[in-house]
Amino acid sequence: MRCDQCDRKITGPPVKTATRTLCRSCGDTLDGLTAGVLSGADVGGAVATAGWYSSLRERRREKQEQRRMSGEAPGGTGS
Repeated sequence: MRCDQCDRKITGPPVKTATRTLCRSCGDTLDGLTAGVLSGADVGGAVATAGWYSSLRERRREKQEQRRMSGEAPGGTGS
């Protein structure tokens, strides 16, 4: 299955919208854009929120992967 936005192969669970199937990265961008618009931001603010949210999610995934690789229990107190 391929992402309808970026056309990359989707690994893991896809993000499904009413009309599209997205990869995790594109789904995060869509979530950020949606949050920006719902907060009352203009287009520039919505795009900035999308970038911030995507960056935040990517860092969280990297930390989870590091914990998984080191054998740390989920919910550990690493920083």
